[in-house]
Amino acid sequence: MGYNDLSSAAYAVSAYLHHGGSSAYHDTLALIYYNMNNLSGAYKLAGEINQKDAANVTALTLLADISGRVGEVKKSLEWYEKLIEVAPSPFNQYQLATKQFMLERNLECRQSLQKVINDSSKAKEQNVRLDIGEGYAEDVPVLAAAMNMLGALAYKEKNNELAREWYQKAIAAFPKFVIAQQNLEEMNKSAAPARPATPAKPPVKKT
Repeated sequence: MGYNDLSSAAYAVSAYLHHGGSSAYHDTLALIYYNMNNLSGAYKLAGEINQKDAANVTALTLLADISGRVGEVKKSLEWYEKLIEVAPSPFNQYQLATKQFMLERNLECRQSLQKVINDSSKAKEQNVRLDIGEGYAEDVPVLAAAMNMLGALAYKEKNNELAREWYQKAIAAFPKFVIAQQNLEEMNKSAAPARPATPAKPPVKKT
């Protein structure tokens, strides 16, 4: 893995497990599959791990992320709800909020984002990668990303004054926040609907 030879790593861990190695390394294999972009293999293995250990954070993270990545938003939401129960971090709360936003569950989305803001010290330290468009992405503190999405919610509800306030707070929290700056400019020009910021591939680490 140190040399990014993931296929050899997958073979080695598979052989280890086949010959009676500790089952604790099944989630390691699932992570290797994930990083190889073998999403179906990672999802299947994560599901098997979840059946045996419903509190395995790595498996829940993979199940939530991959289902969302393939367009199963409702299923992803359900996995994130389970993940939040065992790992209620601002990052996971934000990911849950994005699914609620997409499903137009606005009240729940706002409540999830408020939890992110309430845990502002951790939310400042944790980053989320957001798609800007045209192949570009930016790493943004979760706190600023949550403020931007609250702005998008307010804009969707035609509360421009509140939306402007949240966009400005997001930019104040992270002055290089391109998406929030674009949202504020677009709203001021009344040119386009606000963008909540879609998470790019999040880092998934074994815990």
